[in-house]
Amino acid sequence: MRLITGSLRLVPLVLLALLASACSTTPGVQTDYNSAYDFSGARSFAIVEPSTVSNSLSMASNDILHNRIASAIGAALTARGFQLVEPAQADMLVSFLVTTENKTEIHEYNTGFAYQSCWRCGPWMGASTIDVDQYTEGTLFVDFIDPKSKQLQWRGTVSKRLSKSRTMEERKQMVDEIVTSVIAKFPPGP
Repeated sequence: MRLITGSLRLVPLVLLALLASACSTTPGVQTDYNSAYDFSGARSFAIVEPSTVSNSLSMASNDILHNRIASAIGAALTARGFQLVEPAQADMLVSFLVTTENKTEIHEYNTGFAYQSCWRCGPWMGASTIDVDQYTEGTLFVDFIDPKSKQLQWRGTVSKRLSKSRTMEERKQMVDEIVTSVIAKFPPGP
């Protein structure tokens, strides 16, 4: 009997550990690239604003977040052996953009039997609870652009649910993890 009681005490701890590990995983990175482009010559990079390589309007951004992302991209590429140079000397120009989107998730849970108030009416299946979750999802686009043609050659995209309750250090760590996961996919393999 003690063995069962002791095992039952561990169940909440195991569930808590699984939940914590599920929350800490980095989201999946989606990539797309020009398969005809030769990435083997890319040894250096420069981080540039989207407006310098595109006619599209750049979105107003949070300078703190912008600086965090630019710093994380520079650190991740340098760690992979690329050299940070001025745009005129770069083999690839790197640009990024962050967008946000408000989302709604609706979950319906079957709670089992429900009872009617009359004595002849028995239980019926189908009672349910509806849970509505509204949140903001952020998407980071990291673009590698050919400096001569000013054409996009590689794009990495990652989306993640945002939380207002993160501390400054947690936000910095999240940016570093996300950027590192995107940069790990560049250049595309054969």
